[in-house]
Amino acid sequence: MKLLWSFFLLTFTLWSIPVDTKLYEGENTLAYYDQLSQKLSHFTPMDDEEAERLQNEKALLEKLRILVTKEPQVQTFDTSLVEEETISENEWMKQFVILSSAVEQKQKLEEMQEFTQERLGYLKKTIESITDPQYKNLQLYQLQFAYYKLKQHHDELAFRNLTLFIEEGERTLSLLIEKVRFDIKKINSNAAKTAKELEGINKKLIAANLSKERELLSQENISKKLSERIDHLIKEKNTALLKLAEQELLAGHYYFQTKTFQSFLQSQKKIRSILSQLSFQNTLLHAKLTVLERLGKESEEVIDYNVLSLREKLFSSYDKFYESLQKPFVVIDETPISFFSILKLLGILLVGFVIARIYFRLFIILYKKRKRTRAVTIKIIANLGVTLILFAAFVIALGSIGLSITHLAVIAGALSIGAGFALRSIVSSMISGMVILSEKYIKTGDYITINEGLTGKVIDIGFRATVIRTIDNIDIIVPNSDLIDGQVINLTMEDRIRRIYVPFKVPYGSNIKKIRSLIINAVMESNIKLIRDIPRKKPTVWMHTVGESFIELELLVWIEGLRPSTHSNLLILIYETLQANGIDMPLPQLDVHMNERKRSKRPPSANIARPVIS
Repeated sequence: MKLLWSFFLLTFTLWSIPVDTKLYEGENTLAYYDQLSQKLSHFTPMDDEEAERLQNEKALLEKLRILVTKEPQVQTFDTSLVEEETISENEWMKQFVILSSAVEQKQKLEEMQEFTQERLGYLKKTIESITDPQYKNLQLYQLQFAYYKLKQHHDELAFRNLTLFIEEGERTLSLLIEKVRFDIKKINSNAAKTAKELEGINKKLIAANLSKERELLSQENISKKLSERIDHLIKEKNTALLKLAEQELLAGHYYFQTKTFQSFLQSQKKIRSILSQLSFQNTLLHAKLTVLERLGKESEEVIDYNVLSLREKLFSSYDKFYESLQKPFVVIDETPISFFSILKLLGILLVGFVIARIYFRLFIILYKKRKRTRAVTIKIIANLGVTLILFAAFVIALGSIGLSITHLAVIAGALSIGAGFALRSIVSSMISGMVILSEKYIKTGDYITINEGLTGKVIDIGFRATVIRTIDNIDIIVPNSDLIDGQVINLTMEDRIRRIYVPFKVPYGSNIKKIRSLIINAVMESNIKLIRDIPRKKPTVWMHTVGESFIELELLVWIEGLRPSTHSNLLILIYETLQANGIDMPLPQLDVHMNERKRSKRPPSANIARPVIS
């Protein structure tokens, strides 16, 4: 299969038609043209298509004769003004325009060379793809290829000549610039008048465009009179812009002459702005700007110019970036919102958050210095102040991007449907936090019991949650709504002194008075931290329950604060005291009584006597 494919490609290559190089190479091209011309003159077309093709081939053949015999004109820059001591602005601008025109031609030749190369590539592939020598358009394609080939060679020569001409012109202008006497006051005055004139034209053009929009609302086409007026105003605007560009060019030459590179770069920037405002592409003005830039790059102070030029480019890039940030990407209630607006809003909110944090810390310092101030009061003032600061920052941020507080209701209404369900628990906890902070039932430092036995110390009370630290040094964050809705036991609400109950059991037959005396004496003599000096809060023993096989007593003692180990220490003390005095702990007892009448009906194995379990 590969051999067959290779054979096919080789056959196709051998039978393809090559490009006729005799049309554009060699010394006998004119004689070859004569032969082709004689051949074409004897050809009789059979239809309109052949007649048109014959006419095109004759025209191309004549163009080939011209290109072969014509040489590009070699231009030389006029250097006679170099001998003059001074030259006028008009003479300078005349030489400047000549050089700019050459730059414009060179730029057009560069574009034409790319176009010509594309056509040559296409025609070569087309000719080489033809396998029939009698193909009707083959001769036309050959002549077209030769024409573009000769034109490419002609343009290359012209390009080289223009390059030399421009180099000579730039050297000449660099010498002439010192001889020109610019009237900068007159230039600036004329530029100001033209700018004012341009401003008036722009206002008229805006009014005309508004009239155009009004007419289009009521009818499909605008009136002829209005269309002519708009076209006339556009022409006037272009004329004024070109006039202003010429004045900026003169100012730029003056600033270059006086080495005021900052103003020189500003003139270039203004000319670029004028180019962007023109309703058509002015290649000559673009070429003038190119020549003006080259004057600065080839000056003696090229380092200073490049530094300022780099700085100007950086500022220009910054301006473009700033404009992109200011470009609106969404409109809210007829107010355009841009990325810059969002950044400004976030910046103001960040400043507000920082101020709120500083405010909160100042109140914490105030609490540490003024011990008499209640912590809850400081907490309420601090949190309310933080809320007001954040709300004020949010309102200011909305105003900075053009939105008022009324827009907040619109935004809140749009977001309330989706966010309401997600935020209801947070809002409930925040309101509960405000209630807790305003009341005195739970304070920082209190010991509370919640959730069926969870006991701990209140470390912090926030707007959303309260932090409780257990005896195991574990911090538990409890939503404030749970503290409001559920039952909370405050162990140290008004007084840190509280009573604890330590139950214990003794067997029947025990001397209760003796046991009470033994336990109370042991407690009074122990080192356990209890309240013993207050008469109404001395340790005592109560009888609590008479059970089936025991008597339950309770030791009642008063302690200060939350001491989880006290209960355990008292149990150990009670156990050791009872053991030391020969009093055993009671065991469960169960008496079983046997019925003789029911026992006789049972099998012998069931009549075995059962011991009494006690």
